[in-house]
Amino acid sequence: MEKEITTYHKELKDFITAIPDFPDSLVNSTFEYDTGKLIKILQKKEVFEICKISESEFEAVDRIDRELGKVVTDLLRETDLEQSLKDYFRLEKEIEDTFSGNMYMYAKQGALSVKSLYYYKIKDFPKAITFTLECLVLNDYLVQQGIYTLNLRCFEQNKNISRIYFRDQQAEPGYELIFNLINYLLNGTNKNLFGNIFNHNQYWEKVPVIRETYAYELFTMITEDMIRFNINSREFLPDDWYSDLDFEVNTPDRQIIYNWIYINKQLRNSNYKDYFDGLLYYFQQPYNQFYDILKISLLLDLYKFAGDNPNLTREIVNFIENKLHFNQPVRTLLIKNVFKV
Repeated sequence: MEKEITTYHKELKDFITAIPDFPDSLVNSTFEYDTGKLIKILQKKEVFEICKISESEFEAVDRIDRELGKVVTDLLRETDLEQSLKDYFRLEKEIEDTFSGNMYMYAKQGALSVKSLYYYKIKDFPKAITFTLECLVLNDYLVQQGIYTLNLRCFEQNKNISRIYFRDQQAEPGYELIFNLINYLLNGTNKNLFGNIFNHNQYWEKVPVIRETYAYELFTMITEDMIRFNINSREFLPDDWYSDLDFEVNTPDRQIIYNWIYINKQLRNSNYKDYFDGLLYYFQQPYNQFYDILKISLLLDLYKFAGDNPNLTREIVNFIENKLHFNQPVRTLLIKNVFKV
């Protein structure tokens, strides 16, 4: 690789020189809708229609859901894992004692992913997968009953299983599952995803805005995971989970992702002229801050490709400190552990 970067010394120097003039990432979203708000509105309507409940019953499950959210926060912070489990069991018992029928399943699915997170945190990966699958089965059933917004929960549980695979040192099935999930989200093609709804095209067509925006979110989440999981690696970031993707580019966000994949392919295929051309163009675009993590990953691979280059390192640090706005924990982690000036 040292020989290649020497050959393309001018292109690297031109890129370094251009970094201070690259635009800040944008605050305004490219998304047409506030997906979070849309899901809440649509899901409440669906739950009332399918579960035949009163406003007070919905408020009860909504309150439990908010309390489960606090448990999730404590689990992520690892404040007191055993206390978090006790808090979870208290809420689980309330669900068991309060609800029945479809409403019970709706409340229970929201709890089971929290239970899975606990076992993920204590590294009991078989139990984490078991409770994730239980959660998915309930959501799968409710989607088929007509609560179509819960297709998002089915997507999320497949993503969660892939993360469990990664943490359990099962990288290949993790990459395969993520590839299959993204391929489904962008193309409607199902291969070995967990859940019956993925076998029926009619569910792919339900609430397309949720499916489409989740595809974009998933891309950024997995990119961040790859950075964190490979923080000490000298190799380029893994591309097994996206390198064979092919999809129609019919939105600005798909174009951003497509261009990112293209640049990574040029680097890994040693097409360095096209790589530097694509890289320069990408950073000259004022993309939304939602995609900062994609730019961070490109800079990390460039840093590895270039080898010892203090000028590049200094400009990278200045750029991610001053021009990017999202992913502050990752930016801090990289500056502290990788991009050492």
